[in-house]
Amino acid sequence: MADIKQDISSYSLPERKTEEKKDKMRIICFSGDMDKAFAVLTLASTAASLGMDVAIFFTFWGLSLIKKNRKLKGKNFLQKMMDIMMPSGLDSLKLSKMNMAGLGPFFMKILMKKTKSPDLKDLFEAAKESGVKFYACSTSCSILGIDRSEFVDEVEEIVGAATFISEAKDAKISLFI
Repeated sequence: MADIKQDISSYSLPERKTEEKKDKMRIICFSGDMDKAFAVLTLASTAASLGMDVAIFFTFWGLSLIKKNRKLKGKNFLQKMMDIMMPSGLDSLKLSKMNMAGLGPFFMKILMKKTKSPDLKDLFEAAKESGVKFYACSTSCSILGIDRSEFVDEVEEIVGAATFISEAKDAKISLFI
């Protein structure tokens, strides 16, 4: 009996390969301003390139970053007005400060080229290639009358706040921009 106990105590199970759990970063993108879009996409792509599991939840004005076109058909009067006033896509964003009747973003784009810095499209592409997940807020979409066809293909899903919060609750880093 002692021999059996000794044999059992010396027996070890083979090591199972378990996938290492990545640290999570979750970003709520509320702003549709160019300078804040730079922050969102720079932080997201950097964190993903460092091995983090990154997701961005675009809500209200932040939806401008992931819109590819303007669609007025099927919207009520106020939704149409909001759509006309909202920027649509990365190239149409304004600066939060020093917009100067639209000249601010123009000057910023010149500065980006002169300093050989990535523009918003480059940063979005880097985020996408690094595995960043993009989600649109269902409540914002409902209020603003935005449907899936208006978003870039990289948007994985339109989800509610509860879904995103359940994703974000275990995040090591959570940001609201």
